[in-house]
Amino acid sequence: MDMELNWYALRVRPRHEKAAAARLSEKYEIYLPLIREYRKWSDRTKLVEVPLFSGYMFIRTHVKMKYFVLEDQAVSAFVQFGNKPAVIREREIEAVKIMLMEPGTLKVEEGYRFTKGERVRVARGAFAGIEGRVLDIKNKKRLFVAIEPLGKLISIEIDENALEKPRK
Repeated sequence: MDMELNWYALRVRPRHEKAAAARLSEKYEIYLPLIREYRKWSDRTKLVEVPLFSGYMFIRTHVKMKYFVLEDQAVSAFVQFGNKPAVIREREIEAVKIMLMEPGTLKVEEGYRFTKGERVRVARGAFAGIEGRVLDIKNKKRLFVAIEPLGKLISIEIDENALEKPRK
């Protein structure tokens, strides 16, 4: 029987990453990349360690242990490719570790710059200067924007890089 250990990404409840990592590390090899950043509250600012990838951590195990891992209350799923848990290569884990050696240069983007319903202004192209509202997000770079001149609703598909937040 093949007992090869691989790295997998786990989706965990946000803000439960450290607790889940502590529990799972008793039985498995866990990697939870952390960065230090300042967090501001109403009465103080504090330097805290937060996960590099909010809501995710890595586990090294055999795929057949999947259901035992999922028993942890904070773990919601294995990140999957198709219908199988996605294997994370050792060199990808090592690359994250190397990046964390220079955390000051690290910047993690949280997905989209714009959200559904948000007002936007077209910065360039045929519709430059016209304001509208994001109707839908097709993928990370293409958005459907509703433009409402003359009481008509016109929907265009446009690249995210051609949009900006409207000036007040």
